[in-house]
Amino acid sequence: MTSARRVLEQSWKQVKAMIPTKYKSKLSHSMSYPIRAGILSESLADTPQFDKLSVAFYDSCQDSRKLKNPTKILSVGYSYLQASLTSSNRAIEYGWFKPEWSITVYPVPRICVDLVRNQLVETGLVRMNQWLHQHKTATGKIGHCWLHCFYDLETHMLSFSEDDSLPG
Repeated sequence: MTSARRVLEQSWKQVKAMIPTKYKSKLSHSMSYPIRAGILSESLADTPQFDKLSVAFYDSCQDSRKLKNPTKILSVGYSYLQASLTSSNRAIEYGWFKPEWSITVYPVPRICVDLVRNQLVETGLVRMNQWLHQHKTATGKIGHCWLHCFYDLETHMLSFSEDDSLPG
């Protein structure tokens, strides 16, 4: 266990505020989530959006043999869709047209979960924190911005891509 991970593992228990978990899918025995809400909360506690964030754990794939390479393991982003005359009342009631900051965690094969977690703690969450600070003025703007984190199952390296449609 790396020292950075050990510090986060020990200190996440002391976090006063946690990013709320909106959803968590059950996984097959061969898959595992690479990060916990507590570690995310500790790493992102100083971001301007912290109180607006939520996290969801989705089972994008239950069979490790069917994963694309590189596979998406984490996304953080903001979305604010504008309601129109054709928007359904139900969609409006469900809050689909409200500004929202969210994190989505995707599963990885259980055999490499420690490798992925270590890389996320050492570099991925730092990048996520920086990205959130860079996008601190996004709240309230129509559009979306996302940072996606991918893990290459062969080279065991993280990579990132950004998607931004915010004005200005």
